[in-house]
Amino acid sequence: MTFVHFAMDDFAWTAGRPKRYRSSAEAERGFCPECGSTLSMHEAVLADRVQVSLGSLDHPELVRIDDHVWTASQLPWLEVVDDRPRFAKVSDAVPSSALDDDAEPLRGLAQGAAGDDDR
Repeated sequence: MTFVHFAMDDFAWTAGRPKRYRSSAEAERGFCPECGSTLSMHEAVLADRVQVSLGSLDHPELVRIDDHVWTASQLPWLEVVDDRPRFAKVSDAVPSSALDDDAEPLRGLAQGAAGDDDR
């Protein structure tokens, strides 16, 4: 799943708001209450951002990506052809609660996060 990050003040839901499910101690996932589609991700460490599912945007083609993260789990048949930086797990652009094998916090990338109450 591809998420794009927005500063909280730069994003607004236009029709309703996602319901949230606590998927871990550090994060909640937002989903459509009607069909169940994944819409957003909310991490306490990124409280100033909205992480929105790219496929849920009206015009995903307008999003400019900065890099590719979690490429270690990329499907073998998926070929990404661009010159953006790639990271096996997370980049160090913004904080992330993702952990490496030694349970040390890593840093993650993006540009935002949102939810049913835009917090």
